[in-house]
Formats: sequence, structure tokens, C-alpha cells
Amino acid sequence: MGKHFGNLATVRGIVYYKISHHEQKPFAGVLTFGIPNIVTRTAASWIYWLPPFLLGYFTYQGVESAHHQNTRKNPQDFMNEVPPPE
Repeated sequence: MGKHFGNLATVRGIVYYKISHHEQKPFAGVLTFGIPNIVTRTAASWIYWLPPFLLGYFTYQGVESAHHQNTRKNPQDFMNEVPPPE
């Protein structure tokens, strides 16, 4: 038949009007609707993301401080060391 899917039938009497994607405003309503929506959603969901975040942060801080303490040199080990000759 030679027709592709989408061109199988002709519909008469229906007119479609469409604005180009390049003519739309991409940031329309960001300041009036977007930012308040972010604040509202964050305030509603902090109970779910804040505890794991804090647990991870304090775990990281504890591990880093323990690593720092374990890799320090003990000054008592170098008290009787003779300085090298100049």
C-alpha cells in the first residue's frame, strides 16, 4: 500500500494549532511558582532525608578524626633520637 503508520487515514475538519518549542518561555513562573514549591516540598519531606544525611555526616567526621589520631606520630618515640650531623 505504501503508507506508513500515522498516515493511514485522512481526518478532515480538525485543525491543530501548536506553538513552537523555541517560542515558549522556558523559565516562566520560576520565581513565583518554582522556588515556593521547592521550599514547600523540602519542608514536607525533611523527616525522610535529614536523619540519614546527619548520620552519614557524623559517621564521616568520626572516621576522619579516628584516622587522623591513628596516623599521628608519637613524640615519645623520638625523644632519645640523635640529630643528624651537619
